[in-house]
Parts: sequence; structure tokens; C-alpha cells
Amino acid sequence: MAGSRPTIRDVAGAAGVSVATVSHALNGKGRIDSRTRERIQQVAADLGYQADPRARALRTGAGNTLAIVASLMSDESADRDSRLDWYMRTAVAAAAESLAQGYALTLVPPSDQQNWVQNLSVDGILLVDPDPDDGLVTALVDRDLPVVLISGDTERQDVATVSLDRGSAVECAMSHFLARGYTRPALIVDSSRRQTAAGTHRAFLDWCAHQGIPPRVAIADAGDARVAAGHQAATDLLRRFPDTDCVYAPLDSIARGVSTALTATGRPIALITADGMIARLSHPPLTAVDTKREEQAVAATRLLIAQIRTGIRPPSEVFTAELIVRD
Repeated sequence: MAGSRPTIRDVAGAAGVSVATVSHALNGKGRIDSRTRERIQQVAADLGYQADPRARALRTGAGNTLAIVASLMSDESADRDSRLDWYMRTAVAAAAESLAQGYALTLVPPSDQQNWVQNLSVDGILLVDPDPDDGLVTALVDRDLPVVLISGDTERQDVATVSLDRGSAVECAMSHFLARGYTRPALIVDSSRRQTAAGTHRAFLDWCAHQGIPPRVAIADAGDARVAAGHQAATDLLRRFPDTDCVYAPLDSIARGVSTALTATGRPIALITADGMIARLSHPPLTAVDTKREEQAVAATRLLIAQIRTGIRPPSEVFTAELIVRD
């Protein structure tokens, strides 16, 4: 193979397996023993094998094009701007990194997912905070499309994920509350199984158990009207726990409704949310958790392009949250 680029057949020959087995091993598909998969990946790395992007383009109809998909719902004026801020910060960072590596980035609207998932011609997809119940990740993997999740479920073994350590986010918020003299913290999350909500909920319960503090949690309806849902959840929380003195609401569109409910009490109840438009433009501005949105987007884009170029699924990455103090 001196002077020539190693092919997938070269990898198969060196590993003593079929071309199909190599393809499945490098793309994370098929039922392959983990030791066999690791051996094939090592052989591919030793040979310097890289998937031919032109061959992939012929198979998929794509060429140096990525897509980014998020559940951006823009049909409610009350929280459309905050959701757009969140989405565009992620998309712009991913687009800049894509362009730097010679790829174009396509923004895919969240509507009609079952149609576009079968027909979209791109080299790979960035999927932001996917809903575990909609089957979208599985459908994309079944298409043999490289996929990287941003803020997705780190327990999945068939896709790479770039995510925030929700435990570190909870620790940032709770440590700040305690340092300011607050002692009765509560959490308000939406009812979805997305990691922004579900991962934070688990982390908060773990923190409460470790601290020996009874957990106070309110669940906001995961429907479209998140501002109203946040207000209702906060109202219910204060009815059940009237002495609550601080609240962490990680989703900022929900935090906007929470804020109005807390203000209506006339008591100084502290609020922390994710950093974004709502935290920055509140009066006064809110202390907020830096969820590393741009950093996650850049890392995910790099992982996706690496997977496209090599055919090898990269290891997942986890970011540690930090606090932006404004009080």
C-alpha cells in the first residue's frame, strides 16, 4: 500500500473480517462484539485509513455539507426571542467551525422531521438537545449518517455526544445560593425527557441527598407556552413550599415566567437560570450558569467532521459549567 491511500478493503484484509463488518465497526452499526470493534478501529488507525469523502458524497448525494437540527419552536411570541437567541448562538458557532474546515452548515427547521430525516442529503448532522421519545436519533443512525448530539443523552453508545455536566451546573447554582445565605432552594424544570430538564432534575435530587436537604421541585408543562408554564409552576411551588428563598430554573424561557411569579410575592427570592438573553436583560440582570453553548457547538462540529473523514465514531465530550455572577 506504499504511496497509496489505504482502502476499507485493506482494513478488512488486515483485520481478517469482511468489508461490511469494517463498515459497521467504524460507523457504530451492527451487532459486533466490542473487542472486535475495537480491534478493527485500531487496525484502521494503524493503517491511516480515512473514509473517502467523495465516495460518501456519491452514496448520500451530499458533499461537504452538514446540517444542524434543534427543537426550536417559534410559534409563541412570548418566548420566541429567547429560544432564537439560544439556537442562533449554537448555530453560528457551529457554522464558523464548519466553514473553517471546508464545510457548509444547513439550518434545518424542526417541522416535518419524519420526512426530511429520510431525504436530507448531507454528510452529517448535529442534533441539539433531542427528545428521546421522538425516535429521531435512531432514524438517523439507521440511515448510516454520522450524527453528533449536542446536550444529548450521554448514556447512548451508538452516537457521539457533546454535553454539559448537569451536576456541575447544579453545584454552581446551589453553592452560590448557600454562599449568599439562602437555605431553602428549589428547582423548576419542564416535563420533557430532554437532558436540559431530565439531567438537571436527577442532578438536583443527588445534590439534595448529599446535602441532607429535602428536595423542592416543580414541573412546568413541556408544551409550547413555556413562559406561562414557568409562572404556573412557580406559583404551585410557592403554594407547596411558601418559605422557598431561591430557585434554579435551567431553561430560560421557563425562567421568565418563574421570575414574574417570584416578583409578585414581594419577597427577595433569588433566581438563577442559564445565561442568555433573559438573564442578561432582566432588571437587575440575573446570575446565570454558563452552559458553554458555543464551546459545545464547536466541539460537536469537530467531532462530526472527524467522524465523516475517518469513518470512526469519536469519544464523547463533557463540559463543566461555570457561573456568571451578577448579584
